[in-house]
Amino acid sequence: MTTSYDAIIIGTGQAGPPLARRLVAAGMRVAIIERKLFGGTCVNTGCIPTKTMVASAYAAHMARRAADFGVSIDCQVSVDMKKVKARKDAISGQSRTGLETSLDTLNNCTVYRGSARFEAPREVSVGDARLSAERIFINVGGRAIVPNFPGIGDVPYFTNS
Repeated sequence: MTTSYDAIIIGTGQAGPPLARRLVAAGMRVAIIERKLFGGTCVNTGCIPTKTMVASAYAAHMARRAADFGVSIDCQVSVDMKKVKARKDAISGQSRTGLETSLDTLNNCTVYRGSARFEAPREVSVGDARLSAERIFINVGGRAIVPNFPGIGDVPYFTNS
């Protein structure tokens, strides 16, 4: 059995949730599909985590410069990276949870969790569910790719994830 919608949005990154809200406000029935983490790259491995860690680094920098501002700190400033990471994870987690909850409770919007797969020009499957819509928006994020060049496998490296 196929469930029909006015629109299907694949991905809950930066454009997906606002688009879902606008389509619902226009009176449409919407399905939104998320494969993994709500919020996409920005919330989970991009903007928000980066900015929280930069804020921690800035706080440490300013604390070390406190004397320049007439402020006396009577101990050495140090950074606890486990706490910095925990703070980053908490902020990203709150954003992800808030977004997921807001979509779950949005009237005329059905959230599907899983990988979307096109079955026909206007049909998508997610697990056992088959969905159709005249409008399908692809709002998938990005993943880090490790370039294929000599020696890359011989050294440890980081990606945004």
